[in-house]
Amino acid sequence: MTEAARETEQEVLTAESGTLAVITKAEIDMQIATARQYPRSIKKFRTEMLDMVQLTEKIAEECIYALPRDGKTIEGPSARFAEVAASAWGNCRAGARTVSEENDFVVAQGVFHDLERNVAITYEVKRRIVNKYGKRFGADMIGVTANAACSIALRNAILKGIPKAFWSEMYDAARKAAIGDVKTLANKRAEMMLYFQKMGVTPEMIFAVLNVAGVEDIGMDELVTLKGMATAIKEGDTTVEQAFPMPPKEDKGKGVEGLKSTLGVGEKKDSSPASTSSPDAGSTGAGAPGTASASLPPPADREPGADEGEGLPFGPGSVEKAPVDSSDVPAYLNKANSIEDLSVRWDACAGALEKCSPMMKKAYEKHRDDRKAALTKGGGTK
Repeated sequence: MTEAARETEQEVLTAESGTLAVITKAEIDMQIATARQYPRSIKKFRTEMLDMVQLTEKIAEECIYALPRDGKTIEGPSARFAEVAASAWGNCRAGARTVSEENDFVVAQGVFHDLERNVAITYEVKRRIVNKYGKRFGADMIGVTANAACSIALRNAILKGIPKAFWSEMYDAARKAAIGDVKTLANKRAEMMLYFQKMGVTPEMIFAVLNVAGVEDIGMDELVTLKGMATAIKEGDTTVEQAFPMPPKEDKGKGVEGLKSTLGVGEKKDSSPASTSSPDAGSTGAGAPGTASASLPPPADREPGADEGEGLPFGPGSVEKAPVDSSDVPAYLNKANSIEDLSVRWDACAGALEKCSPMMKKAYEKHRDDRKAALTKGGGTK
């Protein structure tokens, strides 16, 4: 290409750039003029946004996100909440783009421009594009990470551009609409447990992240955290592995003893009633004085077969109690080590299952059938 041709091409590019700048400036000037001609109403903004975030329970759930960071859980308004806020706020421009791709990070920039007030906010976000071993992501995964970074940058720019004092109450309303009240806590808790179990998350992993001892300790605040994590995973802000890390494996030992511990093989306690002797029993029958191994007769008020439940999970005299909350049912069924044990456990869950919806009960029945098939395959039919 000759020098003259290069100069001609440069002039064309410069002219095109100048024309684009003029068009963009004209568009923005027109939008600013329109915004000032039809100013927003803060009261209308609050009313519209409040109606939108509480429209359905699903919308309210998507307005919350939660991420585990350094042993703590960060909770806040999601990108969906920011979209609702920008729509209700009106007279504004918002967008996001990737501005650079470094060796280890991709950088995204979010922009929010309040046309009526002529206030512009930019916000940059970095997202790592290497794994924990320092290996760089593939092209597709870098694209996914860049999109997630743009979404976060746009959310942050919008929520910085719209004063927090105007939308904080709307966030609290969305939070309340997402979790319901104490009356619906048990069912919502069970739904979230099942939701994460389908992703391969065990109850123990959930308890560890929430820092609770069991299902019954999951209250309103913990339920918000679970719903926020579900939104964060759905939007790509985090992954299941990052949100619910695997607990450290218990050291079972080595060799034969380690294998026995892993398989649960060991000495079993004798659940049969212990023999009782009486030092001055005298004789227990004709011509048998001083016999020390005679067993005490059962109490007169003991029903026949009342000791048949000894050693079973929920039978009479057992240590483990039947679940009170329906969300505890899967964990208790998973402890069954035989078909008979599973049947006894399922019967004991009848009280808890009465409190849940038909859909949830059907899900638990499927869980029971799956456990039964696993026990049958593994030979646990005794």
